[in-house]
Amino acid sequence: MKIAAAVRDRASDTFRIETLELDEPRDDEVVVRIVAAGVCHTDLVSHDRVPLPAVFGHEGAGIVERVGRRVSRVKPGDRVVLSFPSCGACPGCYEGAPYRCDHLAQLAFGGARRDGSSPLKRPSGERVSGAFLQQSSFATHAIATERNTIPIADDVPLELMGRWGAASRPAPARS
Repeated sequence: MKIAAAVRDRASDTFRIETLELDEPRDDEVVVRIVAAGVCHTDLVSHDRVPLPAVFGHEGAGIVERVGRRVSRVKPGDRVVLSFPSCGACPGCYEGAPYRCDHLAQLAFGGARRDGSSPLKRPSGERVSGAFLQQSSFATHAIATERNTIPIADDVPLELMGRWGAASRPAPARS
């Protein structure tokens, strides 16, 4: 699907709005229409940690549009906040402490899904790092994992939740 996103090509560049292609969600992924995204210092200084070009943003909130086949905690139409990533399979995740995930650095700053692929590309086919903290929410739509997608009540303002997304706690690991 075509989306608009704020792309940074080089460390010295400012963000530029571009049209990109967003993959369809995989079995454990969710497509979220971003309503609000906070701007954090991390988004501005991580250009030396993430392969460029990249779409940043890690405090997103929005509405679920599509879900993968194995997603069960959220459905299209749900209002969600996007949180930090975790693998769900390491000791920290199994102990209910996803903030101690063995793969947190890779998932947060690798610019890719755990398998190394990116959900974003330019119309030319050029890869764009698009999984910053497994969301890249500086875009009209983002792909996140079910693990870092947190449902919120209908009366909670999404424009406020965009700022607090990174502080939310992901779902516990499944047995």
